Amino acid sequence: MIKFSRHWLLVAMGASLGVISPAFGGGIEVPMQSASAAGQADAFTAQADDASAIFYNPAGLTQLHGTNISAGAYLLQPEYHFEGVNGSNQRMSLPSFLPHLYVESDLGTDRWRFGLGLNNAYGINEDYGNKGVLNTLVDEAQLSVINIAPTAAYKIDDHLSVGMAFNIYYGDLLLTRNVIVAAPPVPEAHFHYRGDAVAFGVTPSVLWKINDRNSIGAYYRSPFSLDFDGHASLYVPGPALIGPSNAKASLAFPQSVGVGYAYRPIQPLKLEADVIWTDWHAVKQLTFNSSDPHFNGQTLPAHWDSGFTYRLGAEYKLNDDWTLRTGYAYSRDAVPTSTFSPIVPDSNYHLFAVGVGYSAARWGIDVAGNYIYRERHHVSNDVNSPTVDGEWSNEMFGLMTTFTLKL
Repeated sequence: MIKFSRHWLLVAMGASLGVISPAFGGGIEVPMQSASAAGQADAFTAQADDASAIFYNPAGLTQLHGTNISAGAYLLQPEYHFEGVNGSNQRMSLPSFLPHLYVESDLGTDRWRFGLGLNNAYGINEDYGNKGVLNTLVDEAQLSVINIAPTAAYKIDDHLSVGMAFNIYYGDLLLTRNVIVAAPPVPEAHFHYRGDAVAFGVTPSVLWKINDRNSIGAYYRSPFSLDFDGHASLYVPGPALIGPSNAKASLAFPQSVGVGYAYRPIQPLKLEADVIWTDWHAVKQLTFNSSDPHFNGQTLPAHWDSGFTYRLGAEYKLNDDWTLRTGYAYSRDAVPTSTFSPIVPDSNYHLFAVGVGYSAARWGIDVAGNYIYRERHHVSNDVNSPTVDGEWSNEMFGLMTTFTLKL
């Protein structure tokens, strides 16, 4: 009964939010979670002055007044391209829609702020089709990790605040691919797995406003592991269907640390630089366990590399109503060439951002646009060779809008 209830809670949340996830940041991270931050390439840790601080730096909530409700969505259009060494080519272009919601208030207290956030923290959204050259590695791959974050922040004095988000992660995983069961002309079989999981984490943070011009923010996001519980099946052309059988799949998610410094050379202008370290080395492999020997012990190797993301952002207030933003971010790839997979076709990325915001007395709206360019990645001598050998490249176009009510 517990399994049934948890599964339908996840399905209901996904359906109501339209949650679909891309492999966007380093590894499988989805960094952009509000338009005000996205317009500054997410250089927001030391600013964190709206309700999205629940995600970026919970301690920043103490800068807010009254009750604020922010909701919005991110539309992301990727363009993946694979040029195989044997002359094969494959493209994948599947748009993703990622909503976010933040609610926060002081609840009548002087120094405390409380909030609740809902967003998609990690994800994959791919559909290569079952006829291409990659179909024995992946047909569809969808991972959605929904983050529900009850949050509290406390203002110690006029300069120092601390905060904590309690993260409840709901994960939904879908993997399909073709399987060679015999030499041609026997057609390929079709593997299907779907499972869901729940996990918990914490995000403590601090914000130090040194003076009116300088501030420093930092957070720590704890690691967690999703132990997916679901069903696997293998359809063999003809009358044969193996399963569906109970199957579990475990996937670790990394801890991360972010530090940001914001400087205001003149009152309307804010400049910020952030450095984020993510422990992608925690992602070793995805392993299936099942009482059915057809599925037990299947492994997708990863052995990813930990690394840094660098973000630079600027915000300029034209007047009390209008704000302009821009930013740049860079991150090295988390996925090494030795375990490269079309499921996570990672490479070094450059992100360019622009944004604009309008704020009235009782409401506000922010819009941000992003262009993400991934450097070309040459793959050879990989665990998935020769299928993935060749040149991989992709670029993405993103548009985000966040609407805020001030009560």
